[in-house]
Amino acid sequence: MIIPAVMCFVWFSLVGGTAIDLELSGEANGAIADAGQANQLFAMLGVMLSENLAYFMSVIVVILLLTYLITSADSAVLIINTINAAGDEGPKARPHILFWGAALSLVVGGLIIAGGLSAIQTAMVIGALPFSLVMVLMGVSLVIAIYNDLQRKKEGLTTIYVEKPTDTEQN
Repeated sequence: MIIPAVMCFVWFSLVGGTAIDLELSGEANGAIADAGQANQLFAMLGVMLSENLAYFMSVIVVILLLTYLITSADSAVLIINTINAAGDEGPKARPHILFWGAALSLVVGGLIIAGGLSAIQTAMVIGALPFSLVMVLMGVSLVIAIYNDLQRKKEGLTTIYVEKPTDTEQN
């Protein structure tokens, strides 16, 4: 839970701090601030690097973003399918994977056609709001479980469950 948050903090601090510094020092001449929100990273690369190197780094950024999006979509489809198939990962699951992949693609495509990026952002906020509550409850549960384990350990009780072998397993 902590490492991804720290990595995001470092990334946003470095990239955002560099862009702010380039704007405040006058080196960017407003190129970063005037660029649209979606293009500010590429504008910063254009200010910092030579034209060829900025193009190369932009291609790398796009490839990394595509890899992230494809991996996230694949994980989402796999999780939805696993939940709906009650954990069955056999060959019967293939049509379900294709169905959920197509359904996810159609929903995203429909949102893009209906309202572009703002429709996707609105849908993300609406979808993330209930999940945020779940995440808060999971965090509280984690803290409670850690506290309970520390209390058990303090009293000398076991904190993990070890299954005892049965008579047939011992033979």
